[in-house]
Amino acid sequence: MKYASDVIDLLAAYPGRRFKMRQILNHVAPRAMQRQLAVARTGVWRALCAEESGQVCIARPEGKNGSYAEYWWKTITSDASQAFQKPRQYLRAIAP
Repeated sequence: MKYASDVIDLLAAYPGRRFKMRQILNHVAPRAMQRQLAVARTGVWRALCAEESGQVCIARPEGKNGSYAEYWWKTITSDASQAFQKPRQYLRAIAP
């Protein structure tokens, strides 16, 4: 995909920040003419939909046609005080 790396670079640089399609297009093709923007919009849309890791979130407002959608890079946080898995080397072996 032609625009996938540009889209991922933009969204991943600002995790949690919501972007409209126009803002993404301004980053990907800043000096594009009308016809080039239509091609770029299709390419960006395909890149956003095909993001396989599930990091891109899409929010569409409950409105009529023509309303905007927002796209953002999902942030994953964990509690630093809790480990995901206890290390096996610290478990004591129980003697029979």
